[in-house]
Order: sequence, then structure tokens, then C-alpha cells
Amino acid sequence: MAAMRIPPAEKSRPMLASMVAAVAVALALLTGAFSGSAEADPLFAAPFLSFETGRGPQSVAIGDLNGDGKADLATANCHSNTVSVLLGNGDGSFRAHTDFETGSYPYSVAMGDLNGDGKPDLAVANTGSRSVSVLLGNGDGTFGARTDFGTWTDPYSVAIGDLNGDGKPDLAVGNEVYLGNGDGTFGARISWGSAAFVAIGDLNGDGKLDLATVGDAHSLSVLLGNGDGTFGTPTAFATGDGPCSVAIGDLNGDGKPDLAVANSHSWSVSVLAGNGDGTFETYTDFGIGSNQNSVAIGDLNGDGKLDLVVASGSVSVLLGNGDGTFGAQTDFVNGSSSPSSVVIGDLNGDGKLDVVASPHYAGDYSSSPSAVSVLLGNGDGTLGGKDQRLWYGERP
Repeated sequence: MAAMRIPPAEKSRPMLASMVAAVAVALALLTGAFSGSAEADPLFAAPFLSFETGRGPQSVAIGDLNGDGKADLATANCHSNTVSVLLGNGDGSFRAHTDFETGSYPYSVAMGDLNGDGKPDLAVANTGSRSVSVLLGNGDGTFGARTDFGTWTDPYSVAIGDLNGDGKPDLAVGNEVYLGNGDGTFGARISWGSAAFVAIGDLNGDGKLDLATVGDAHSLSVLLGNGDGTFGTPTAFATGDGPCSVAIGDLNGDGKPDLAVANSHSWSVSVLAGNGDGTFETYTDFGIGSNQNSVAIGDLNGDGKLDLVVASGSVSVLLGNGDGTFGAQTDFVNGSSSPSSVVIGDLNGDGKLDVVASPHYAGDYSSSPSAVSVLLGNGDGTLGGKDQRLWYGERP
């Protein structure tokens, strides 16, 4: 039986019909009703596209890894100790994945030019081996063997930015910073406190990059950068219960960066309005009604106001009102009962933001998922169902 392919399509169908048809197709495949062929017709509009990866994709990064101007994906696969690279076709679909070895239990992946050769590289945080793997890119979507840099604690996230102003990218890994030498290697680590997830941005407008971290039960920490790779004392700001992810963006249109925090225990997203000096107002919570794992910020409906995308019981979208408040959530099917992370980018070159979700896993290596879901944006704040169809057989 031929594999299913899921390319873009020309016509739209209602999402409900898509879901019903999806069940019918699944049953047909199980019973052998479809043999599949290269000339197969599109069956129905699909609410999401699924692309295979290594086992247990925990997080996803988006970027152009082979220099063709099309968005590619990299996934950190915690159950296969690999990072998968999926080269994009430019229409929201992706080629078969190629895997590259990492340290043990990779949990997060980030893209950036770490050695200054103009080719994107990968940094992967490995919780099992307490390390960061750096894989230097060849510019064609392939990567050299990894180089590992040890960490003090289990790193659950990695972010890339120039933290000391020398023009060379550095790494922020949980509660540690590694200053880059510009050749893909890194100097001695700088550590502070405890943190699981880190985001990088200029939070006080001084032109120096700062850090926002979460990992405490009820708060996030802000560390203002000194511009030399060191940071001031962490300042804590209250959030909902169980903060596990933080994103930075101007959510109320005042030109000052704000924070959005996903809370896994209180089933909410906390929004903290920034004062422009690195301090933040008391948080406002927006209930989601399901476990939160990740939050991302982007303008999904093209109105110039930033929206939130949350990995919850599904992929949830909260459209922004432009004043730091948000409308009611809209949930979109993604193939997982609780996605572990979401990222935003234009995957098919139509100028509309799309979403990639990595699936939740129950901890069982043998049954952990091996695919990510792509939800193409319609430009109005909705995802999937309009411009994508499920095909069986080979892609025409």
C-alpha cells in the first residue's frame, strides 16, 4: 500500500467534513480498501498535514537550511537521540526527513550561523547527557558531526543571540550562557539560579539583549544584560501556576516588549505588559481550559495586532485586540491530544503565517510519535482546511 501524501490543493471543504472523511480514509486504509496510485485524486480538505520525523519530536525550529529560499524544519527527537531535518518544497509540504545524531534525550533545537560562514547551523539542548550539541551546516541541508558542550543541569531549551555585542552568536541554555568564539565553538559557561526555558530579547530598550526564563512554580525571571555576556540579578515576576514557556512581543502596541507565559498547571496563558525598563505589570491570565505546553506570538490574521498560538489540548489561537487582551480561543485539530510545542512561520510562501506542532508523548519509547503536524494559515486567524488536501498514492 502506497504512503499517504498531503500536498496543497486548489479548493476548500469544511473542516468537519475533513475530519469525517479522515476517519473514513483511516478505516479504508486499515481494511485495504485503497491501493493507492500516482494518479490518485485528492480526497478531501485536511485540517492538518503530517510529516514523519525521528521518534519523539519534542520541539521544532523553522529556517532555510539549504539556501533555496524555502522554509525547512528541524526537530529535536527525544526518543531517537537525533535531530531530523525536513527540507521544504515551498508549498507547505516537506521531503522525507534526514536524521543527524545528537546527545542523549534532545529536547530543544535552535537555528543560527554559529561559525560565520553564512550557512545555518543547529544547536540542540540534550537533557539526558546534560549537554548542548552543535552541528555545523554545509549549506545544503546536511550537517557535520556534532560537537558537545557540557551543561551543569538538564537543559530543556536553547536560544541563540549575540549576548556580549561582539558580533558572534552566543547560546542561552536554560540557566547557562555560552559565549561564542565565532567558529562554532564556545567558551566557558556562565550560570545562574535555575531555569527550564529561556527567551532572548531587549526588554529595557538599551540595545543589549536580556533573558526571560521560566522554571519556578509560580513566576518567571528577567535578567537584564550588561552587554558583555553577563547579567544582573534575576528579578522575579508572578505568573500563573506551572510556567513552562515564555515568548516576547509587543502585545499592546505601545512599542515596549511584553511577555506571554504558558502555564501547565493553571491551564492559562499569563500576559505581562512591559514598562520598557525591564519591569512588568501584574500578569493577566487568559484561561485555555487544557494543559499548556508552549506559546508563540505572531500576527495570524494580518490586522497588525499580535496574536497567541498555544500548545494545549490542541493548537489554540487567541486573536489579539491590540491592547494586550485577547479574544476567546479557537482550537484546531493537529493529530495530537496535547502538542508539546508550537512554532510560527510562513511555510508555503503565501505571506500568511502557518503553525508547526510537535506531538505530546506519554513517555513510552515504543509508542512515542514520529511526526510533526503542519497547519497552514488562511490569513484570517484560522488554520488548515482551506488550502490543503489529503492524497493517497504518490504526490502528482
